[in-house]
Amino acid sequence: MKNILMSFWFWGILLATFIGIIMWDEKIEEGVKGAYVKHKMILRDVNFSQVEGGFEHARLFADICEMDDNQSNIYATNVRTKFYKKDVATWTGRLLSQKGLKNPFEAKFWGDVRGWNSERERIRTEEMRYYLNRKELHSQQPVTIWKDDTVITGLGMSYNTQTKEATINQQVVIRIWDHNASATVATPGDNIAGVPVAPPLENLLLPLQNLNATAAAPVGAMASESKNLNGNIEQ
Repeated sequence: MKNILMSFWFWGILLATFIGIIMWDEKIEEGVKGAYVKHKMILRDVNFSQVEGGFEHARLFADICEMDDNQSNIYATNVRTKFYKKDVATWTGRLLSQKGLKNPFEAKFWGDVRGWNSERERIRTEEMRYYLNRKELHSQQPVTIWKDDTVITGLGMSYNTQTKEATINQQVVIRIWDHNASATVATPGDNIAGVPVAPPLENLLLPLQNLNATAAAPVGAMASESKNLNGNIEQ
């Protein structure tokens, strides 16, 4: 018996038999699938809140949401999220995306990701990851960031939500808009100091009208004199 247990062929045949049962037994496969379906939920029109230390940290809205019983793995479509800060009562943030995925380590959003908060900060990209432990946002896709009058574009980004330090990896372009440099166009009724007001257009045309009238008068007089002269000659 000891020689049989130490035999290579015995363990090889046992392993092959075990693999054959798993590969070809349809009942075992159906049983495994059934057990998986029982522990998976599919919800529609979801309103899901995340609470940390008794405080609502985030709220998620989605059209379709798939998750397991302990809610550690979530897959959602048409995601709309709201974020809150425990120490800042007036701060709020929002993020929209076509799809979202959350596991115990990170939350991933992709498909026209748009985010903004109450501090006039906005971001737009195609994919974004949020690492829960480090409180950091990361993206390897082209990103656009707005802050007040500044627009920053680039490829790849990392942003720490606690220290508010952002890093753009490549192709960085920064645009700053200066509202004071834009000149306003004055309307005809505006009065500018040091510049005389232009007269109406009718007054500007009066000299031309008088000139035309003066030029027409001699022509009429000459025609009258010619008529009289012809009349005298005929007589």
